[in-house]
Amino acid sequence: MSTASMAGGGVMARAPMGRRQGRLGRGGAGRRSASRPPPRYRDIRLALPRLPRSEPLPRPRAGSIPGTPVLASLIRRRWPLPVIALTVVVVIVAFMLAGSADEQDDLVVYNGRSHYGDEQVFRDFEKAYGVDVVLRGGTGPELYERLRREGDATPADVLVTTDLANLWRAEESGLLEPSTSATLEANVPVALHDPGNHWWALTTRLRVPVVSTKRIAPGEITSYDDLGDPKYKGRTCLRTSNNEYNQSLVADMIAKRGKAATEALLRSWMANDPKVLNSDGEMLAVMAAGDCDIGIANHYYLARALQENPKFPVAPAWPDQDGAGAHANVSGAGVVKGTDQRKAAVALLEYLTSPRAQRAFTDSGEFAISPSAPAPEGLADWAEVKVDPIAVAQAGPLLGEATALMLSVGWN
Repeated sequence: MSTASMAGGGVMARAPMGRRQGRLGRGGAGRRSASRPPPRYRDIRLALPRLPRSEPLPRPRAGSIPGTPVLASLIRRRWPLPVIALTVVVVIVAFMLAGSADEQDDLVVYNGRSHYGDEQVFRDFEKAYGVDVVLRGGTGPELYERLRREGDATPADVLVTTDLANLWRAEESGLLEPSTSATLEANVPVALHDPGNHWWALTTRLRVPVVSTKRIAPGEITSYDDLGDPKYKGRTCLRTSNNEYNQSLVADMIAKRGKAATEALLRSWMANDPKVLNSDGEMLAVMAAGDCDIGIANHYYLARALQENPKFPVAPAWPDQDGAGAHANVSGAGVVKGTDQRKAAVALLEYLTSPRAQRAFTDSGEFAISPSAPAPEGLADWAEVKVDPIAVAQAGPLLGEATALMLSVGWN
Protein backbone atom coordinates (compact mmCIF):
# COMPACT_ATOMS: atom_id res chain seq x y z
CA MET A 1 0.00 0.00 0.00
CA SER A 2 1.48 3.35 -1.01
CA THR A 3 1.24 6.57 0.95
CA ALA A 4 -1.27 7.81 -1.56
CA SER A 5 -3.47 4.76 -1.07
CA MET A 6 -3.83 5.54 2.63
CA ALA A 7 -5.82 8.59 1.70
CA GLY A 8 -8.54 6.99 -0.37
CA GLY A 9 -11.98 8.46 -0.61
CA GLY A 10 -13.60 11.16 -2.67
CA VAL A 11 -14.15 14.78 -1.81
CA MET A 12 -17.57 16.33 -1.69
CA ALA A 13 -17.79 19.83 -3.07
CA ARG A 14 -18.69 22.49 -0.54
CA ALA A 15 -19.64 26.03 -1.40
CA PRO A 16 -18.10 28.79 0.71
CA MET A 17 -20.24 29.67 3.69
CA GLY A 18 -21.43 33.18 4.18
CA ARG A 19 -21.38 35.22 7.36
CA ARG A 20 -24.18 34.70 9.83
CA GLN A 21 -24.85 37.83 11.80
CA GLY A 22 -21.31 38.89 11.00
CA ARG A 23 -19.76 35.54 12.11
CA LEU A 24 -20.15 31.91 11.12
CA GLY A 25 -21.70 29.75 13.80
CA ARG A 26 -22.56 32.47 16.31
CA GLY A 27 -26.15 31.29 16.78
CA GLY A 28 -27.16 29.50 19.95
CA ALA A 29 -25.95 29.82 23.50
CA GLY A 30 -22.71 28.07 24.32
CA ARG A 31 -20.86 27.24 27.50
CA ARG A 32 -18.24 29.89 27.04
CA SER A 33 -20.52 32.60 25.65
CA ALA A 34 -21.09 33.67 29.23
CA SER A 35 -18.14 32.21 31.05
CA ARG A 36 -15.22 32.99 28.75
CA PRO A 37 -12.83 34.92 31.03
CA PRO A 38 -11.46 38.33 30.12
CA PRO A 39 -8.11 37.95 28.38
CA ARG A 40 -4.92 39.18 29.95
CA TYR A 41 -3.31 42.37 28.67
CA ARG A 42 -1.10 40.39 26.31
CA ASP A 43 -4.20 38.97 24.60
CA ILE A 44 -5.94 42.34 24.24
CA ARG A 45 -5.60 43.99 20.88
CA LEU A 46 -7.53 47.24 21.19
CA ALA A 47 -5.32 50.31 20.96
CA LEU A 48 -2.23 48.16 20.42
CA PRO A 49 -0.11 47.65 17.27
CA ARG A 50 -1.57 45.03 14.94
CA LEU A 51 0.66 41.95 15.03
CA PRO A 52 0.40 38.55 13.32
CA ARG A 53 -2.30 36.58 15.07
CA SER A 54 0.01 33.70 15.84
CA GLU A 55 2.24 35.94 17.96
CA PRO A 56 1.40 36.91 21.54
CA LEU A 57 0.70 40.60 22.01
CA PRO A 58 3.20 42.62 24.05
CA ARG A 59 2.27 44.25 27.31
CA PRO A 60 1.37 47.92 26.84
CA ARG A 61 4.23 50.26 27.66
CA ALA A 62 3.90 52.86 30.36
CA GLY A 63 1.58 55.59 29.15
CA SER A 64 -0.14 53.39 26.54
CA ILE A 65 -2.67 51.70 28.84
CA PRO A 66 -6.17 53.02 28.13
CA GLY A 67 -7.31 55.39 30.82
CA THR A 68 -3.81 56.68 31.62
CA PRO A 69 -4.66 60.29 30.62
CA VAL A 70 -7.75 60.13 32.84
CA LEU A 71 -5.71 58.83 35.75
CA ALA A 72 -3.07 61.50 35.28
CA SER A 73 -5.76 64.19 35.23
CA LEU A 74 -7.26 62.91 38.48
CA ILE A 75 -3.88 62.85 40.17
CA ARG A 76 -3.06 66.39 39.04
CA ARG A 77 -6.37 67.59 40.48
CA ARG A 78 -5.65 65.74 43.74
CA TRP A 79 -8.84 63.75 43.77
CA PRO A 80 -9.27 61.41 46.75
CA LEU A 81 -7.48 58.08 46.31
CA PRO A 82 -10.71 56.02 46.55
CA VAL A 83 -12.15 57.97 43.61
CA ILE A 84 -8.97 57.44 41.61
CA ALA A 85 -8.93 53.73 42.40
CA LEU A 86 -12.59 53.30 41.42
CA THR A 87 -12.00 55.14 38.15
CA VAL A 88 -9.04 52.92 37.30
CA VAL A 89 -11.06 49.77 38.00
CA VAL A 90 -13.99 50.94 35.85
CA VAL A 91 -11.70 51.82 32.93
CA ILE A 92 -9.79 48.53 33.06
CA VAL A 93 -12.91 46.37 33.41
CA ALA A 94 -14.63 48.15 30.51
CA PHE A 95 -11.53 47.74 28.38
CA MET A 96 -11.16 44.05 29.18
CA LEU A 97 -14.84 43.31 28.57
CA ALA A 98 -14.56 44.97 25.19
CA GLY A 99 -11.56 42.80 24.36
CA SER A 100 -13.35 39.69 25.57
CA ALA A 101 -16.41 40.41 23.46
CA ASP A 102 -14.20 40.99 20.44
CA GLU A 103 -12.42 37.66 20.94
CA GLN A 104 -15.71 35.78 21.31
CA ASP A 105 -16.41 36.72 17.70
CA ASP A 106 -13.19 34.95 16.62
CA LEU A 107 -12.45 31.28 16.08
CA VAL A 108 -9.56 30.58 18.45
CA VAL A 109 -7.22 27.82 17.27
CA TYR A 110 -4.53 26.28 19.46
CA ASN A 111 -2.06 25.46 16.71
CA GLY A 112 0.60 22.83 17.35
CA ARG A 113 1.73 23.21 13.73
CA SER A 114 2.76 26.83 14.22
CA HIS A 115 6.42 26.00 13.49
CA TYR A 116 5.58 24.31 10.18
CA GLY A 117 4.96 27.59 8.36
CA ASP A 118 1.44 26.84 7.06
CA GLU A 119 -0.40 29.78 8.64
CA GLN A 120 -1.55 30.89 5.19
CA VAL A 121 -4.00 27.97 5.12
CA PHE A 122 -5.89 29.55 8.01
CA ARG A 123 -5.85 32.97 6.35
CA ASP A 124 -7.31 31.42 3.20
CA PHE A 125 -10.09 29.92 5.33
CA GLU A 126 -10.82 33.38 6.77
CA LYS A 127 -11.29 34.80 3.27
CA ALA A 128 -13.41 31.90 2.04
CA TYR A 129 -15.71 31.65 5.06
CA GLY A 130 -15.81 35.14 6.55
CA VAL A 131 -14.52 33.95 9.94
CA ASP A 132 -11.73 35.66 11.87
CA VAL A 133 -9.20 33.11 13.12
CA VAL A 134 -6.87 33.71 16.07
CA LEU A 135 -3.88 31.34 16.10
CA ARG A 136 -2.09 30.57 19.34
CA GLY A 137 1.03 28.50 18.86
CA GLY A 138 2.95 25.99 20.94
CA THR A 139 4.20 22.42 20.81
CA GLY A 140 1.73 19.56 20.95
CA PRO A 141 2.50 18.72 24.60
CA GLU A 142 2.40 22.41 25.60
CA LEU A 143 -1.03 22.94 24.08
CA TYR A 144 -2.37 19.75 25.64
CA GLU A 145 -1.24 20.93 29.08
CA ARG A 146 -2.69 24.38 28.45
CA LEU A 147 -6.08 22.99 27.49
CA ARG A 148 -6.08 20.65 30.47
CA ARG A 149 -5.17 23.47 32.84
CA GLU A 150 -7.75 25.90 31.44
CA GLY A 151 -10.58 23.38 31.50
CA ASP A 152 -14.03 24.84 30.83
CA ALA A 153 -12.56 28.37 30.85
CA THR A 154 -10.41 27.80 27.76
CA PRO A 155 -10.93 30.28 24.91
CA ALA A 156 -9.91 27.61 22.37
CA ASP A 157 -12.41 26.34 19.81
CA VAL A 158 -10.15 24.04 17.77
CA LEU A 159 -7.00 22.06 18.60
CA VAL A 160 -4.55 21.41 15.77
CA THR A 161 -1.66 19.21 16.88
CA THR A 162 0.98 16.72 15.83
CA ASP A 163 1.21 12.98 16.42
CA LEU A 164 -1.30 10.39 17.57
CA ALA A 165 0.04 10.68 21.14
CA ASN A 166 -1.06 14.30 21.49
CA LEU A 167 -4.42 13.66 19.81
CA TRP A 168 -5.16 10.59 21.90
CA ARG A 169 -4.22 12.28 25.19
CA ALA A 170 -6.47 15.24 24.39
CA GLU A 171 -9.35 12.89 23.60
CA GLU A 172 -8.71 10.66 26.62
CA SER A 173 -8.69 13.70 28.92
CA GLY A 174 -12.10 14.80 27.65
CA LEU A 175 -10.77 17.93 25.95
CA LEU A 176 -12.31 17.22 22.53
CA GLU A 177 -15.90 16.63 21.50
CA PRO A 178 -17.09 14.41 18.64
CA SER A 179 -17.59 16.17 15.33
CA THR A 180 -18.47 14.83 11.93
CA SER A 181 -20.04 15.72 8.60
CA ALA A 182 -20.47 14.16 5.20
CA THR A 183 -17.57 16.30 3.97
CA LEU A 184 -15.20 15.10 6.69
CA GLU A 185 -16.19 11.49 6.09
CA ALA A 186 -15.46 11.93 2.39
CA ASN A 187 -12.15 13.77 2.91
CA VAL A 188 -10.56 11.54 5.57
CA PRO A 189 -10.08 7.76 5.24
CA VAL A 190 -11.50 5.66 8.06
CA ALA A 191 -8.01 4.59 9.16
CA LEU A 192 -6.98 8.22 9.61
CA HIS A 193 -9.50 9.52 12.11
CA ASP A 194 -10.54 8.67 15.64
CA PRO A 195 -13.21 5.93 15.71
CA GLY A 196 -15.32 8.22 17.89
CA ASN A 197 -14.74 11.22 15.58
CA HIS A 198 -12.99 13.30 18.25
CA TRP A 199 -10.17 14.16 15.82
CA TRP A 200 -9.38 13.97 12.11
CA ALA A 201 -5.98 13.54 10.45
CA LEU A 202 -4.56 16.42 8.40
CA THR A 203 -1.25 14.91 7.22
CA THR A 204 0.74 11.70 7.43
CA ARG A 205 4.41 11.47 8.39
CA LEU A 206 6.72 8.45 8.24
CA ARG A 207 9.13 7.64 11.09
CA VAL A 208 11.87 5.67 9.40
CA PRO A 209 15.56 4.75 9.54
CA VAL A 210 17.87 7.39 8.04
CA VAL A 211 21.46 6.65 7.06
CA SER A 212 24.72 8.36 6.16
CA THR A 213 25.21 8.16 2.40
CA LYS A 214 28.98 8.22 2.95
CA ARG A 215 29.24 5.28 5.34
CA ILE A 216 26.16 3.11 4.74
CA ALA A 217 25.63 1.43 1.37
CA PRO A 218 22.25 1.66 -0.40
CA GLY A 219 20.06 -1.27 0.61
CA GLU A 220 22.19 -2.08 3.66
CA ILE A 221 19.45 -1.03 6.11
CA THR A 222 16.06 -2.53 5.24
CA SER A 223 14.19 -2.72 8.55
CA TYR A 224 13.87 -1.25 12.03
CA ASP A 225 15.53 -4.44 13.30
CA ASP A 226 18.79 -3.56 11.54
CA LEU A 227 19.51 -0.84 14.10
CA GLY A 228 20.08 -3.66 16.59
CA ASP A 229 22.70 -5.47 14.49
CA PRO A 230 25.88 -5.70 16.62
CA LYS A 231 28.05 -4.59 13.69
CA TYR A 232 26.61 -1.09 14.12
CA LYS A 233 27.62 -0.78 17.78
CA GLY A 234 28.59 2.82 18.50
CA ARG A 235 27.29 4.00 15.12
CA THR A 236 23.57 4.60 15.85
CA CYS A 237 21.62 7.52 17.29
CA LEU A 238 18.09 7.95 18.62
CA ARG A 239 15.90 10.78 19.83
CA THR A 240 14.98 10.83 23.53
CA SER A 241 12.29 8.52 24.85
CA ASN A 242 10.22 11.45 26.14
CA ASN A 243 9.44 12.45 22.56
CA GLU A 244 5.90 11.64 21.45
CA TYR A 245 7.03 10.47 17.99
CA ASN A 246 9.08 7.67 19.55
CA GLN A 247 6.37 6.87 22.09
CA SER A 248 3.83 6.42 19.30
CA LEU A 249 6.25 4.29 17.26
CA VAL A 250 6.86 1.93 20.19
CA ALA A 251 3.15 1.83 21.15
CA ASP A 252 2.33 0.84 17.58
CA MET A 253 5.01 -1.87 17.71
CA ILE A 254 3.53 -3.27 20.92
CA ALA A 255 0.08 -3.31 19.30
CA LYS A 256 1.34 -5.18 16.24
CA ARG A 257 4.37 -7.21 17.41
CA GLY A 258 3.45 -7.79 21.02
CA LYS A 259 5.26 -6.54 24.11
CA ALA A 260 7.87 -9.31 24.32
CA ALA A 261 9.02 -8.92 20.71
CA THR A 262 9.07 -5.13 21.03
CA GLU A 263 11.13 -5.32 24.22
CA ALA A 264 13.65 -7.62 22.51
CA LEU A 265 13.94 -5.15 19.62
CA LEU A 266 14.48 -2.15 21.91
CA ARG A 267 17.10 -4.03 23.93
CA SER A 268 19.01 -4.77 20.72
CA TRP A 269 18.93 -1.08 19.86
CA MET A 270 20.22 -0.08 23.27
CA ALA A 271 22.96 -2.74 23.17
CA ASN A 272 24.53 -0.74 20.33
CA ASP A 273 25.11 2.24 22.67
CA PRO A 274 23.21 4.82 20.60
CA LYS A 275 23.80 8.54 20.99
CA VAL A 276 20.56 9.91 22.47
CA LEU A 277 19.75 13.35 21.04
CA ASN A 278 17.11 15.99 21.68
CA SER A 279 15.58 16.40 18.22
CA ASP A 280 15.38 14.95 14.74
CA GLY A 281 17.10 18.05 13.38
CA GLU A 282 20.02 17.58 15.75
CA MET A 283 20.23 13.92 14.71
CA LEU A 284 20.52 14.81 11.03
CA ALA A 285 23.21 17.39 11.79
CA VAL A 286 25.20 14.85 13.83
CA MET A 287 24.92 12.34 11.00
CA ALA A 288 26.01 14.86 8.39
CA ALA A 289 29.03 15.70 10.56
CA GLY A 290 30.06 12.03 10.62
CA ASP A 291 29.34 11.33 14.28
CA CYS A 292 26.49 8.86 13.65
CA ASP A 293 25.69 6.55 10.75
CA ILE A 294 22.12 5.33 11.38
CA GLY A 295 19.14 6.91 13.14
CA ILE A 296 15.35 7.09 13.12
CA ALA A 297 13.61 10.34 12.16
CA ASN A 298 10.39 11.71 10.73
CA HIS A 299 10.78 11.86 6.97
CA TYR A 300 9.90 15.53 6.53
CA TYR A 301 12.92 16.72 8.54
CA LEU A 302 15.11 15.03 5.95
CA ALA A 303 12.89 16.25 3.11
CA ARG A 304 13.46 19.86 4.16
CA ALA A 305 17.21 19.33 4.50
CA LEU A 306 17.35 17.87 0.99
CA GLN A 307 15.22 20.66 -0.43
CA GLU A 308 17.70 23.18 0.98
CA ASN A 309 20.76 21.14 -0.02
CA PRO A 310 20.26 18.31 -2.55
CA LYS A 311 23.74 17.04 -1.63
CA PHE A 312 22.92 16.64 2.07
CA PRO A 313 24.72 13.38 2.99
CA VAL A 314 21.78 11.57 4.61
CA ALA A 315 19.11 9.41 2.94
CA PRO A 316 15.99 7.52 4.02
CA ALA A 317 16.21 3.74 4.34
CA TRP A 318 12.60 2.72 3.76
CA PRO A 319 11.92 -0.17 6.15
CA ASP A 320 10.06 -3.45 5.70
CA GLN A 321 9.08 -2.86 2.08
CA ASP A 322 8.60 -6.61 1.68
CA GLY A 323 6.55 -6.73 4.87
CA ALA A 324 4.32 -4.33 6.78
CA GLY A 325 5.95 -1.13 5.49
CA ALA A 326 7.14 2.12 7.07
CA HIS A 327 5.47 3.34 10.29
CA ALA A 328 3.08 6.18 9.39
CA ASN A 329 1.81 8.62 12.02
CA VAL A 330 -0.44 11.67 11.65
CA SER A 331 -1.02 15.27 12.54
CA GLY A 332 -4.65 16.16 13.13
CA ALA A 333 -7.31 18.46 14.52
CA GLY A 334 -10.43 18.30 16.67
CA VAL A 335 -13.16 20.53 18.08
CA VAL A 336 -12.53 21.62 21.67
CA LYS A 337 -15.22 20.44 24.07
CA GLY A 338 -17.82 23.07 24.94
CA THR A 339 -17.03 25.54 22.15
CA ASP A 340 -19.75 28.02 21.26
CA GLN A 341 -18.28 28.18 17.73
CA ARG A 342 -19.04 24.60 16.77
CA LYS A 343 -20.36 25.34 13.28
CA ALA A 344 -17.30 27.40 12.38
CA ALA A 345 -14.99 24.85 14.01
CA VAL A 346 -16.36 21.99 11.91
CA ALA A 347 -16.15 24.17 8.81
CA LEU A 348 -12.45 24.72 9.55
CA LEU A 349 -11.85 20.96 9.85
CA GLU A 350 -13.62 20.44 6.54
CA TYR A 351 -11.46 23.08 4.93
CA LEU A 352 -8.17 21.77 6.35
CA THR A 353 -8.94 18.29 5.00
CA SER A 354 -9.97 19.57 1.56
CA PRO A 355 -7.69 19.07 -1.49
CA ARG A 356 -7.00 22.81 -1.66
CA ALA A 357 -5.62 23.02 1.87
CA GLN A 358 -3.91 19.64 1.57
CA ARG A 359 -1.75 20.92 -1.27
CA ALA A 360 -0.44 23.64 1.06
CA PHE A 361 0.50 21.11 3.75
CA THR A 362 2.84 19.29 1.38
CA ASP A 363 5.04 22.41 1.33
CA SER A 364 6.32 21.33 4.76
CA GLY A 365 7.45 17.99 3.32
CA GLU A 366 4.58 15.99 4.83
CA PHE A 367 2.23 13.73 2.90
CA ALA A 368 -1.36 14.82 2.37
CA ILE A 369 -4.29 12.61 3.32
CA SER A 370 -6.02 13.63 0.09
CA PRO A 371 -5.13 11.41 -2.89
CA SER A 372 -5.55 14.37 -5.25
CA ALA A 373 -2.88 16.47 -3.49
CA PRO A 374 0.61 16.26 -5.01
CA ALA A 375 3.59 14.76 -3.21
CA PRO A 376 6.06 17.19 -1.60
CA GLU A 377 8.12 19.03 -4.20
CA GLY A 378 10.97 16.90 -5.52
CA LEU A 379 9.85 13.87 -3.49
CA ALA A 380 7.36 12.17 -5.80
CA ASP A 381 9.15 8.82 -5.52
CA TRP A 382 8.80 8.95 -1.72
CA ALA A 383 5.02 8.90 -2.13
CA GLU A 384 5.26 5.37 -3.53
CA VAL A 385 6.77 3.94 -0.35
CA LYS A 386 4.81 1.12 1.24
CA VAL A 387 3.48 2.33 4.57
CA ASP A 388 2.06 0.81 7.72
CA PRO A 389 -0.52 3.24 9.18
CA ILE A 390 -0.48 3.52 12.95
CA ALA A 391 -3.17 1.44 14.65
CA VAL A 392 -5.22 4.39 15.86
CA ALA A 393 -7.57 2.56 18.22
CA GLN A 394 -4.94 0.18 19.64
CA ALA A 395 -1.77 2.30 19.94
CA GLY A 396 -3.26 5.18 21.93
CA PRO A 397 -4.06 3.18 25.08
CA LEU A 398 -0.55 1.65 24.94
CA LEU A 399 1.35 4.96 25.10
CA GLY A 400 1.96 4.73 28.84
CA GLU A 401 3.13 1.13 28.57
CA ALA A 402 5.39 2.07 25.66
CA THR A 403 7.06 4.88 27.60
CA ALA A 404 7.61 2.64 30.61
CA LEU A 405 9.12 -0.06 28.40
CA MET A 406 11.52 2.41 26.77
CA LEU A 407 12.75 3.57 30.16
CA SER A 408 13.08 0.00 31.44
CA VAL A 409 15.56 -0.90 28.68
CA GLY A 410 17.65 2.21 29.34
CA TRP A 411 16.30 4.46 26.59
CA ASN A 412 16.27 7.82 28.36
